[in-house]
Amino acid sequence: MIKSKIFFVIIIVFAILVTMKVVPSFRGKVLQFSNNIKLSFLTSVDEIKDKIYRYTNQAEKIQKLENKIRELEPNALLSVTLAKKLNKLLNETSLKYNHPSLYLVRTLSFEKLGDYNALWLDFKDFDAKKIYGLIYKGYTAGIVREKDGNPLAMLELDPTVSLSVYIGKYNTEGVIFGNNKNMIIKYIQKFNILKVGDEVVTSGKDGIFYEGVKIGKVVKITERELYNEAIVEPYIKPANARYFYAIDTGVKTKSSK
Repeated sequence: MIKSKIFFVIIIVFAILVTMKVVPSFRGKVLQFSNNIKLSFLTSVDEIKDKIYRYTNQAEKIQKLENKIRELEPNALLSVTLAKKLNKLLNETSLKYNHPSLYLVRTLSFEKLGDYNALWLDFKDFDAKKIYGLIYKGYTAGIVREKDGNPLAMLELDPTVSLSVYIGKYNTEGVIFGNNKNMIIKYIQKFNILKVGDEVVTSGKDGIFYEGVKIGKVVKITERELYNEAIVEPYIKPANARYFYAIDTGVKTKSSK
């Protein structure tokens, strides 16, 4: 009797696994259900930690926040002034201004064990038709794209991630790829002036990031027969980050299905 029950359970599990492989929509729903459970657990843990912190460090935290507000207030006023000037300039020149949107997103789990470059996210405003840039501590971290109907973060060291970039003070154009360890810019024309230490930033031409987000610095230049390559060490490697900012530049980067 017990053996027959065990056999029945094995058959059910096998059927579910086969169904997940065959029906992508079902697999997506299972992933979403799993991610919701993870989010609920992480939220409960954070609430407990937050309550403990508030009761034990409330006075110190309030003081730090007050000091931070005083520190940031002048910059906020300047930003408002500059924004007004920019909007006025754009109106005078009849240019359209796409204001980038930032979304605070949270990591839930790695997509696969052993792969630290792909992370499931809690992203409430996610649009599956878009590809988002991912920012951590002010630097590029990767992209966010749809997989099985859910938001998946691909960190910039992943070989499938590519970004349009500027290199050095002459804004040499290139495309940068992950190589699991650092990042690499391929097919740089030989007449371009490059040197170790050049800073690499986003160009904004791919519509994923706006221009000027810092990526890293050139640490090695390799001369090929027809072109050069540059190895770039990114400023951050955020595999253990809990929160990111996803950026929507307002540019469509993925066609509707």
